[in-house]
Amino acid sequence: MWWRVLSLLSWFHLQDAFLTNHTETIALEEGQTLTLKCVSSLGKNASLQWLAPSGFTIFLNEHPALKNSKYQLLHHSATQLSISVPNITLQDEGTYKCLRYSDSVSTKEVKVVVLATPVKPTLEASVIRRLNREDHVILKCSTVRSKPPPQITWLMGNSMEIHGRTHHEFETDGKKCNTTSLLVVHTYGKNSTVGCVIRHEGLQGRKLVASFWFENLVTDQETASDAPEKSSLSSQDPQQPTSTVSIMENSSISEIDMEEKEQTTQYLDVTTEANPQYMGLTRKKSGILLLTLVSFLIFILFIIVQLFIMKLRKAHVIWKKEKEISEHTIESYRSRSNNEETSSQEKNGQTSHSKRCMNYITRLYSEAKTKRKENAEHSKLEGKHTHIPESIV
Repeated sequence: MWWRVLSLLSWFHLQDAFLTNHTETIALEEGQTLTLKCVSSLGKNASLQWLAPSGFTIFLNEHPALKNSKYQLLHHSATQLSISVPNITLQDEGTYKCLRYSDSVSTKEVKVVVLATPVKPTLEASVIRRLNREDHVILKCSTVRSKPPPQITWLMGNSMEIHGRTHHEFETDGKKCNTTSLLVVHTYGKNSTVGCVIRHEGLQGRKLVASFWFENLVTDQETASDAPEKSSLSSQDPQQPTSTVSIMENSSISEIDMEEKEQTTQYLDVTTEANPQYMGLTRKKSGILLLTLVSFLIFILFIIVQLFIMKLRKAHVIWKKEKEISEHTIESYRSRSNNEETSSQEKNGQTSHSKRCMNYITRLYSEAKTKRKENAEHSKLEGKHTHIPESIV
């Protein structure tokens, strides 16, 4: 008995230790938060690791490996590692892997599918008028930016639901698509209605409906006769109408398209209720574009200011150098002028001293000459008395 219990417990332990890939799928709408939880019972020494669809490590235990702040750690313990990805987009779609390391390695894979919910459809009607034949009305229902492609059907009155000719056109990224459906109405009554019904996984059982009432079309035909005219048809809720609509087969739509090129066509725009979600998306795109443009202009202005500051600094350095050179030149000129003035003063002083010396010598020489004459005259006077020859004198 105990041996069987121990064998059973050991079998469960080995089965968990050698666990191969375990895969699950999660579908989310754009903008929702993705929560990834990895649980292990391999023991306290086990390590847990989450990998992004690109193969890079998001978290190894509680340590983040990517600098991307969109991945957030919710909980970490020896047996659990939970992370979240808020505001998920189509770029976050893919397979996330959790690796559990212990004596062996086990893997858990989570395939994440991101759904893009379609916006409320727009409905257009074109009236084909052909000579000597009955008129036809072509209804066109359109919705944009959905993933995966939606299903479009046509509700006749309040009972019969049929399919039209549906066309899907994918965007450049190959993920979101724009879908249109065409329906040709052969005959209709004044109180007839047709509704365009959109179904999609992201709507979670809900439906998007755009309705068209033929009452306004009949009124326009009665008042305008066969003259081409563009008008807007209101989508007010009428009372329970009785539908008398005859639908042409889808195979006849191509024939109507060929005849449309050869005949006179009148187009009528059917006014459906303004789609707040689509308008909000358009405003968001416009806001992002405006923000990008403003950021670019600010960046260009910043570059211009930086270039102006660099040019101003360069001009300031040149001005400073020129100022230093001019000051040095002025100082050298002043020094030279002072030296020249000093030398000229010294020269002037020497000249005046020489003049004074010459004057002094001249005066001495004059005095000596005068004295000599006086002595000579005195000697002559004495010679008369002593009879001393002049030669001796």
